[in-house]
Amino acid sequence: MTKFVKCLCFKIIAFAVVIASACSSDDKTHTTGAAVRASGILPVQIVTTPTGYQLLRGGKPYFIKGAAGLQYFNEVRLAGGNSVRLWSTDYAEPLLEEAQRQGLTVTLGLWMPHNRSGFDYHDQKSVAKLMENLREEVIKYRNSPALLMWSLGNELNMHIVDPNVYQVVNEAARMIHELDPFHPVTTILDSSLNLADAVRIMSPEIDLLSVNTFGGLRTLPQDLQRFKWTKPYIVTEFGAKGYWESDSTAWGAPLEQTSTEKAVFLQERYQESILADSTHCLGSYIFYWGQKNEMTPTWFSLTNAVGEKTQAIDVMYKLWSHQPAPNAAPQIRLFELAGKSKAKKLLLQANETYSAQAVAFDPDGDSLTTRWEILPEGTTRYTVSVGDDSPLEPVPGSIKQVRGIRTQIRMPSTAGYYRLYVTVSDGHGSVATANQPFRCYE
Repeated sequence: MTKFVKCLCFKIIAFAVVIASACSSDDKTHTTGAAVRASGILPVQIVTTPTGYQLLRGGKPYFIKGAAGLQYFNEVRLAGGNSVRLWSTDYAEPLLEEAQRQGLTVTLGLWMPHNRSGFDYHDQKSVAKLMENLREEVIKYRNSPALLMWSLGNELNMHIVDPNVYQVVNEAARMIHELDPFHPVTTILDSSLNLADAVRIMSPEIDLLSVNTFGGLRTLPQDLQRFKWTKPYIVTEFGAKGYWESDSTAWGAPLEQTSTEKAVFLQERYQESILADSTHCLGSYIFYWGQKNEMTPTWFSLTNAVGEKTQAIDVMYKLWSHQPAPNAAPQIRLFELAGKSKAKKLLLQANETYSAQAVAFDPDGDSLTTRWEILPEGTTRYTVSVGDDSPLEPVPGSIKQVRGIRTQIRMPSTAGYYRLYVTVSDGHGSVATANQPFRCYE
């Protein structure tokens, strides 16, 4: 027995006291609210076949072709998708109803706080309250016809060294199985797979593992084998290369892929990993279906703020439905600012004017227009709050002249860190995006 396993076993025995005490505050946690399958509920189960694991819904094979996001469910259906992922039960009722109207299922998140937020998974009262909250949420939503499975927490393994959270995850999964035996239970790891051993050893009640991974998607099957994970899994977030794994400027600003590069990137990884591992992988959710400000307004966004789609959605349309998407999105071949592309040290003088260009084409032959803007990323130092979803205000007066694919950009008057964005539109609901960070000096 390895030192790590001995340590985990010791922690399991010791921590069982905490769990038992926490649950004893309400002995009815696992005995009341017994599940009775409501009319219209299709039971979901995982079975083994001669070729591997298979997800069944209503007794029929169900491979997840999903999107992670809170809107545009109709577009998921039209693209050939069959499921959406929600991170928590916030607004769950209307979202479950909308998913049902569109014929989609839902992996419903049950939020569990992270260690880094200050939550103590050794505290009996806190754990008891958490378990009761989870119990109430399961009872409230278990009879939704759209429900596919439950997801306990999101990336609970991020930035923690205490694996005992997964003993609570195990108890929560056991409780859910008793309250709702008709839907599987999963928990989500980030791409580091930190504490995957803890999940395997301490959370045997988990039916399948979920992983959020981007650049690492290509090697995920091999990485899970390395951690001796033998149960099935799904990919709950994948898409563009993450900003944490991308090249960056001299001052630390990550270089973002163009929307065209993102489409190629995710298609390759989807085919080489998700589709290729038919033995263990039960499907996936592309991230993010809609527009989300994370690092930049476009990094993970599959649409812009008004719902116009990028090429990544066209790729998923083809992968899901095996048909080409109608109205193909524009594609960017070259994006330059001051004659440079993907520059790691682009220094430009305040109040000076520079040229920029976006060479793009439209597969359908549509006429293209461009929209340019500069967004700030810090003054005395580069500062971008990853968790801040509030949109930034463009620098006024910076776009001087636009002629087709070219424009003249006047630098801000204030020194600092900025990023130039371009959106190429076909005028029919599809766009392409690119950006370049730069530093402005006086």
